[in-house]
Amino acid sequence: MRKIGFAFAAIAAIGNSCIDGSRKFASQRFSAIELIGLVGLLDAVFLAVIVIGSGYYSSFDTSVVASDINFLRIVIISAGIKVLAGFLYQRALHLSPLSVTVPYLAFTPALLLFTSYAMMHEEPSYQGLLGVVVVTIGGYLLAIEQPSDTEAKGEKPKARFWNSLFLSLLSMLSKWHTAALSGKDRTFLAADTDKGFVVVDRERWDDQADTVNVSVLAVTKDEQLIPRSNSHGRKDWNILERIVEPFHALKREPGSLLMLGVAGLLSISSSLDKMGAHLAPSPLVYAALQKVIMAIPVTLFLGLMSPSSFRHIFGQFHVLFAISSFEVLAFVSYLKSLETLLVAYSIAAKRSNVLISVFIGSLVFKEKILRRLPFILLMIGGMALIVFS
Repeated sequence: MRKIGFAFAAIAAIGNSCIDGSRKFASQRFSAIELIGLVGLLDAVFLAVIVIGSGYYSSFDTSVVASDINFLRIVIISAGIKVLAGFLYQRALHLSPLSVTVPYLAFTPALLLFTSYAMMHEEPSYQGLLGVVVVTIGGYLLAIEQPSDTEAKGEKPKARFWNSLFLSLLSMLSKWHTAALSGKDRTFLAADTDKGFVVVDRERWDDQADTVNVSVLAVTKDEQLIPRSNSHGRKDWNILERIVEPFHALKREPGSLLMLGVAGLLSISSSLDKMGAHLAPSPLVYAALQKVIMAIPVTLFLGLMSPSSFRHIFGQFHVLFAISSFEVLAFVSYLKSLETLLVAYSIAAKRSNVLISVFIGSLVFKEKILRRLPFILLMIGGMALIVFS
């Protein structure tokens, strides 16, 4: 039964990757508000037609509405949370850069370890727990890894990654040995990406800075390690600083806090999804009801902000229908996976869609992915721990 659950989770991951690719393609034709409103409306209509055509409507009408108000309470709350999370997501992206907001979505599987236990008393095995944590870390590292100017200039991504990591380790070692330096001595460590690391004094550094591409680390007894770079060299962000930057941003970026709240809301709605899908006559019924409820506010909002946008339903129906089909497939498959899997496992498997999205970005949009391979392998290892737990 677990194999069936993971199969549905894999279908959901593939569906979500197709959603990412199709939405990126559609973003050239539609605004963000139009995509949210029009696709949400089509999702609701599409699922409602499927439920009515499959004969689940009569079963839903008698067994759920008449006798199980708790089901309706769950589906309404879950839909409301997702709508709120969607608006907070857009607001977070508006307030702060992608690099300090999007990485927080990777924490959803880890947060689910707490919310699913609190709401349904789900307890993963130790190996499964480790797998969820590894997938979360891999997803976070993959999210913070953004294309840079150096990549555009043709520098090898693999060399850049390991050089940056080498810089970080050298930085740590230098800090540990700061106490051994005299108060008046100042050692300059120059990092040349072609020749390796060399040690030079102040006078030699002034001459060398004009001719080679280097980054400088100045160490003294009374001051911490200070990264510096000359105006002629490339701007290289220390990899350890990149990892912790989203956490530092919590103090100064309101969008970072909002996105962390989005991850928390999604962890709650995911647990509610499992509870609602188990109470419904079919996952299709639950999916249809939730999408209909979600479509009401987003459609009204689009009608108030841009009434003319509804003409795209007829002019660009094939594009919107493709996105909606992927969303329906992904959501229903995800609900089916919850029948046999813990919520944290299912979401971790679903989050692995970023792996497929990365490869789609490489094949379709010609994005460079070589330097992301270590994080991709990390997520694959985490999924292996979950599958074989």
